[in-house]
Amino acid sequence: MIFVDRKGTNSYKWDMRPKDAPEDLISMWVADMDFKSPESVIEALKKRVEHGVFGYTFKDNEYFESLIYWMESYHDTKIKKEWIVPIPGVIFGAAAALRLFTNEGDKVIIQPPVYWPFFSTIKENKREIVTNNLVFKDGEYKMDFEDLKEKVKGAKAFILCSPHNPVGRVWSEEELTNLIEILKENDILLISDEIHADLIYKKFYSIVKFHKMYDKIIVLTSPHKTFNIPSLHIANALIPNERIRKEFEDYVKALHLHMTNPLSTIAMIAAYRKGREWLGEALKYIRENMRMVVEWARDKHFVDAYLPEGTYLLWLDFRKTGFDGDRIFEKLLKNGLWLQNGKSFGCAGNGFMRMNVATSREVVKEALKRIEKTFG
Repeated sequence: MIFVDRKGTNSYKWDMRPKDAPEDLISMWVADMDFKSPESVIEALKKRVEHGVFGYTFKDNEYFESLIYWMESYHDTKIKKEWIVPIPGVIFGAAAALRLFTNEGDKVIIQPPVYWPFFSTIKENKREIVTNNLVFKDGEYKMDFEDLKEKVKGAKAFILCSPHNPVGRVWSEEELTNLIEILKENDILLISDEIHADLIYKKFYSIVKFHKMYDKIIVLTSPHKTFNIPSLHIANALIPNERIRKEFEDYVKALHLHMTNPLSTIAMIAAYRKGREWLGEALKYIRENMRMVVEWARDKHFVDAYLPEGTYLLWLDFRKTGFDGDRIFEKLLKNGLWLQNGKSFGCAGNGFMRMNVATSREVVKEALKRIEKTFG
């Protein structure tokens, strides 16, 4: 993989700095990669830029066919063209779904510790957050179905993170079947954030696979994380239910968010058509980074680390230090390492830190030295 020094490029990860952070700060918090994007994507963008005209464009059939091709070839999942609704981002899709299909004050269920924008999206749209906390045991997180059966009473929507960010679970077919049965019985809208779906180390089951079992679903996908192109703002909602899809599509059009950015479109097509080899290399490199961290942590008295089933994120358990999450964060930052405080993923994340290892091995090694210096 080609590692790129991103400092001085208005990088949110590398150029945003907490107050009083050391000059040699290592940033491993934001979920994007430090790898150069696939050459197929870069070359496609170059060709389009050299054309020199950036007038109004539309998404042609190749746009939709590239996503259909990717879902079938990579995930063994068949989708139909009419299910696809292009959107600018996954969190936009979740917010739009809440505004369309729930009312202010309605209860929305999430599974902490979970991606922090789930909390803010529900809160900012004046819905009520209901937490169905994951259960952590023997180094693995599992869904608490008994708790969920109580929490669904009176709820209107459920936001699933699949694969789960930050804990790295890739949910099994059995787990997802159990989840859907509970939601179906209670007529709950299921919104599935699948932005990390391609970054997997075991079999992944998209919620769209279960549409015949239950079609009150909105599946949100994007090439952003997979091919390191998040600033291009391109995603898709997969909605098999015709009524739900029509309302969602009309909402996107009403906000005039259906207009096409030609560069985003070109990038997505190139990524899905020609980016698989690059992705395989990236996953192999990232997995070795993960193994290195887990092996390093094995005999440490201050941290536990476990290999995730998906994502390029490690969920480090610092609870053995006896410090609160804020104090752990402050101590690491003082020694020049910026990890994401687990408390931002909900109270269930207190004492944990999220580490993004989609970076060079040298950066990871230096980060481990700084953790050891902090708590060793």
